[in-house]
Amino acid sequence: MRDNFSMATKPADQAKPSYYFREWRKRRGLTQETLAEQVGLTASSISQLETGKQGFSDSTLAAIASALDCRPGDLLLWGPDESEAATTAPIRSDQEILAVLQRIEGLSNRDIDVAFAVISNALNANKAESEPTGADGRSQLGISRRESSPLR
Repeated sequence: MRDNFSMATKPADQAKPSYYFREWRKRRGLTQETLAEQVGLTASSISQLETGKQGFSDSTLAAIASALDCRPGDLLLWGPDESEAATTAPIRSDQEILAVLQRIEGLSNRDIDVAFAVISNALNANKAESEPTGADGRSQLGISRRESSPLR
């Protein structure tokens, strides 16, 4: 397993990868010096990591992520605004519900199907309760409740 990520190994004509060390550090209100002290590096090393002039090991990446209260992948893949929006944005579709359920470790496909059906039925029941009804009790929107089935 490769445990040292160095931008120096990239061909000169390739653009440097864009990592998000600086954005996460600033979001957490830390100076380079404070972060360096927390992870056992120098402020110069933090500066060089942020500018792409220095590589990093798995253990350094993990230590920085821990100090910044994020996941190691967050530092490499997206800034804090993108990451936090992805975890706090409302879930609006069946596909998004399934994606969340599939991320729960230990759930079998059957468990996911059952959980999805329960959530979907609850959402449909809530939607039906909030729809305007006529004198006959039927929805005025012409939307009938359907039995939910997983999209798998």
